[in-house]
Amino acid sequence: MSRRRLAGTVTGEHDCTLSLARGLQAAGVRRVFGVPGGGPNLNMIAACQDLGLQFVLAHGETAACIMAATYGQVTGTPGVAVVTRGPGFASASNGLAQATLDRFPLLLISDVVSADSADRVAHQRLDQVSAARPLTKWSGTLGHLGTEQAVRAAAELACTAPAGAVHLAFDPSLPGDRPPAARHALRSDEGTWEGARRLLEQASRPVILIGLDGARHAVAVRKALEAFDCPVLVTYQAKGVAAESMSTYAGLFTGATMEQPLLAAADLLVGVGLDPVELMPGRWPHTAPMLMFHSHAVETSYFGNPLALVGTYELDLPELLSACRPTWETGTGRHYRNRHVKQLAAGIAGLSPQAVVRATHDALPASVVTVDAGAHMLVAMSLWETDEPTVLISNGLATMGFALPAAIGAALALPQSRVVCFVGDGGLGMVLAELETLARLQLNVTVVVFNDACLTLIQLKQTRAAGADQAVTYGLTDFAAAAISMGVPGEVVADLASLRETLDRPAAGPFLIDARIDPSGYADVLRAIRG
Repeated sequence: MSRRRLAGTVTGEHDCTLSLARGLQAAGVRRVFGVPGGGPNLNMIAACQDLGLQFVLAHGETAACIMAATYGQVTGTPGVAVVTRGPGFASASNGLAQATLDRFPLLLISDVVSADSADRVAHQRLDQVSAARPLTKWSGTLGHLGTEQAVRAAAELACTAPAGAVHLAFDPSLPGDRPPAARHALRSDEGTWEGARRLLEQASRPVILIGLDGARHAVAVRKALEAFDCPVLVTYQAKGVAAESMSTYAGLFTGATMEQPLLAAADLLVGVGLDPVELMPGRWPHTAPMLMFHSHAVETSYFGNPLALVGTYELDLPELLSACRPTWETGTGRHYRNRHVKQLAAGIAGLSPQAVVRATHDALPASVVTVDAGAHMLVAMSLWETDEPTVLISNGLATMGFALPAAIGAALALPQSRVVCFVGDGGLGMVLAELETLARLQLNVTVVVFNDACLTLIQLKQTRAAGADQAVTYGLTDFAAAAISMGVPGEVVADLASLRETLDRPAAGPFLIDARIDPSGYADVLRAIRG
């Protein structure tokens, strides 16, 4: 009796696993990332490989999720990660949060202690479906009924704006849950559009604020702004949507201090795909009317009392902007941008973060860039110049440990491109083992470590009584030696000449530069940007 039941269970699991893989293939999935834990995990991976889906083994579950989500973000496909139950699922939680708050598409599939054995198995038994709900767009059980259809629906939900994480707990002993249908937003009513047109007709000094939803429609946004001569600011996740060589580009919009003079001079603020998750917490200080355009409904309370529109970037945005005739002096955007760059680019005698960013840009200007959280991020986002949306950053969650796994995901998605990974010593320490993943896959990634043995951004916020140096400083790590030990060529540089010489060497595959920076200029950068 028990043998027949076991055989039936194994057969049912096998059928479900095949259906799962077919569902992923039908959803356009090309690669699966993860850290298996045996049992159903390995069967999922094998079924995917049988259908031509490649598997990428990571060292950590959060890193696997970030790789998958970034790969999905760059390719426009669902990013997929597979993890085991218990500790594997728990370790993936930060990856779920990153995808959801940064609006990256991620489908996480975990195995679980099955319902038909849960009454006798306490080992690694967690309510994973409930635990994932606060971190995802939806979390449910993938069972033996409609498995392929459920996977396809979950993948579509992950990709539907706003993109984010979806979790499926694989349990063939249950029928399973059906993910909710992805809902596509309805266009705003004509009365709201008329109100928006009146605002634009009355404005003479509008400022455009482009956010992450606009970045998803970069081609259409650029076309709509071609003949619209007014200053444009972009959020971190929309960097490059407005070409920075254009006279209208005015810099970054973060909700902080640096952009305030321009916004104070505006008589209308027009958010194009602006998401409140992107901005610094705080009071909305601007008195000009606010108009927000999006492909879907968003929270608006951060922005005071804006007029919010839902429409298409291809058709509705150009028609909307045509109602306005800006009277800004030509080149106003460039004037503000140049003033910001002058404030931020002032270096110091040693190897400054500014010099590292500038030298890397000089050597590798056409690269895709991933940027980790930390003090170096303030310099890299401001001084890396680009005319294309090729910069990837965790801004909604702002998590450390993002840049290296994101660089791996981006390099797999764009194998002909060079990827530059800007990361601090703290963030790289969190995902150091993924250097071996980089070496194993032989990806075209240059890792640039801003190494000052400190959590510098936290130190800049520190008061005298808040933990002293023990709270924010590390012993100095030789990241070049660590990289070499894992198969990635690496070099320590301590001055600008050495950095430039290293960057100028022709190279294919991975490389790491351990830049021993002087952090003393960070305080001035933080004051200039955030006040």
